[in-house]
Amino acid sequence: FSAKRRDVSRRCSNYIVGGRLHEQKTSDMWWALTQPSGNFFIRLTGLILIKILRKVCNEVTVDLPSFSALARTRSVDDSQAHIILVPTHRSLFDFLLVSYICFMVPELGIPIPFICAAEEFSSLPLLGWLARGAKAFFIKRGKGIDPELSRQVTHLKKGGPISFEVFMEGTRSRDRRFLKPKTGFFRCLRDTDGKHIILPLTVNYERL
Repeated sequence: FSAKRRDVSRRCSNYIVGGRLHEQKTSDMWWALTQPSGNFFIRLTGLILIKILRKVCNEVTVDLPSFSALARTRSVDDSQAHIILVPTHRSLFDFLLVSYICFMVPELGIPIPFICAAEEFSSLPLLGWLARGAKAFFIKRGKGIDPELSRQVTHLKKGGPISFEVFMEGTRSRDRRFLKPKTGFFRCLRDTDGKHIILPLTVNYERL
């Protein structure tokens, strides 16, 4: 029994959500259309990403047990709190990959996040277009207090408990070292009131 429990724990710690080794039980199109949440662009992004990931990598894995603390916090503290996803930043895929995971694994209980991305991303061919449709909003970094950003965040919060995805480093780290954090968006969250649960995420890429 203990060996079986360890095997289940290992598989949960390396839960495959994409790549060549991911076993899809239905067609990609049917999967994208039947997921419980997501607008047209999110479903289209999910469909595109699941195909791209199958071409470019062996597997994309998620450590499911690491999300259990979030579930406990929400049940004990306040289920009405907004969730702030704070992933490390390693590639251009990151900001869509986190949303893809929330879309792929609705059991995590994390609403598909509004993505806080640097303004430069909006001009990227295809990626910028998909990101905007997949609930991304773009900010100008290094501009100090931004009243328009505060108004936008306040408006989004009025819709009830939501989640945000923000890259605290502000730019990609190419050597896996954590860069000096940018705190402007967190000040905006504080100033727009409400309760927040901050969930740090590590995004790693391994070449085998």
